[in-house]
Amino acid sequence: MGFGLGKLFAAVTSPGNLLLLLLLAGLLLVWRGSKAGRWLLLTGTVSLALIATTPVSIWVLLPLEERFPAPDLALLEPVDGIVVLGGALMPIGSKEHGMPQLNRDAERLTVLPELMRRFPQAHVVFTGGSGDPRAPDDREAAFVAGLLAGWGADTGQLTLEDSSRNTWENAVNSAAHLAAGQRWLLVTSAAHMPRAMGVFRTVAPDVTVVAFPVSYNANRSEAGRFGLNLSENLDRVEIAAHEWRGLLAYRLAGRIPTVLPAP
Repeated sequence: MGFGLGKLFAAVTSPGNLLLLLLLAGLLLVWRGSKAGRWLLLTGTVSLALIATTPVSIWVLLPLEERFPAPDLALLEPVDGIVVLGGALMPIGSKEHGMPQLNRDAERLTVLPELMRRFPQAHVVFTGGSGDPRAPDDREAAFVAGLLAGWGADTGQLTLEDSSRNTWENAVNSAAHLAAGQRWLLVTSAAHMPRAMGVFRTVAPDVTVVAFPVSYNANRSEAGRFGLNLSENLDRVEIAAHEWRGLLAYRLAGRIPTVLPAP
């Protein structure tokens, strides 16, 4: 599946969009007098109600975020390099407003200055181009050096890779900087870590890649909590659906060894 077609498929099959299409189809069928429309409306309404009032969003996200626990940095030395996956910046907004605009995955970048100070000899690779086929020239990497310099980080140890559009290309385009026998930290969001680790193991099997998960969205303490919060719960379901869909697609394409890579 091509990059643009894959993005279109992801948009159509995202839970929010899928439920909206389901409800619209139900309304159209009801308007035309079809009983099937009632079932579509019922299915869509019940699904939204379950997402809004139950911890199902926590249940589908926790297996991803807890798959790779955070490492004890004191036990890791030496660290030869740190590779940070893009996804923390909004390139279009950053360009429009004249300053870096961070999103909910901002911790992919905010943890970097401290990691760079802790491992001053480590080579740092930030890999992130444009993940939007409608704006291929608006790339994350263009804003990273200035952002890190403003936070006091030494950008002399930083390499920017700005052509990657997805996780597979992140790994392939970073592989030139990874050497056999080295140990690298991999920084990305916790939910994204299983797919990222699987891909880097495929692309660089002779490199020891250590997961450094950040940007958690699910808390185990809330796994039994019921309430009414459609927007936050639906957002978590969207994150989980994106990753589960990506894991399945990457496994079918042979890019990861199993559907859910393990530590």
